[in-house]
Amino acid sequence: MTEQQHEVLNRYEEQLRKTIVERLTERKLLEGRLLEVEELNEKWRAAAPSYMADAVPEIAKYPLVAIAWAMYEGMAAAVLWDKEWKRYEGVEDFHKMLTEPRGFDCMDEYITEILLTTPLNTPEAEKLEDMVRTTAEWAQSLIRKEGIEAQSVMAFHIFARTTKVMFEVGVAVQLRKMGYNYVKVNANVVS
Repeated sequence: MTEQQHEVLNRYEEQLRKTIVERLTERKLLEGRLLEVEELNEKWRAAAPSYMADAVPEIAKYPLVAIAWAMYEGMAAAVLWDKEWKRYEGVEDFHKMLTEPRGFDCMDEYITEILLTTPLNTPEAEKLEDMVRTTAEWAQSLIRKEGIEAQSVMAFHIFARTTKVMFEVGVAVQLRKMGYNYVKVNANVVS
């Protein structure tokens, strides 16, 4: 990959992150930035190849699913990190753990119902699904604006960056929902 291609990918990823954060902040789902947990980002990096193996075949028929399910995985990661991280921190492939119960196609329902404890077919579940779908639509729109040739190496890398951001957004939205936020701390260091 050329340096210019890396620059395109970095610019795209930053624009995607910025756009989604702004729009979710407008909807009061974020507070102008992503809440980040580095150990969850590490889990994504380890699970991304497994995620891509399941998601890439879905792109042609179900592009929003291929994008959106990464956000669900981020929300699941945030819940498990908050509640039972000692139990899950050693899991090598987080994605496989989340797809084993019901498969990739129904991973959203599993995460919604079991991990987010939101009964399916309720107004709360519909609101969650709408938020994830809308976020995936924003991402898909930005992908299309890039004008990258379908099924090219760059298309794969754009998709990979998109799913990474969607995972991060899922983590941040769920952490905020659970009451986490950044607090400005003044540290007076005496030397």
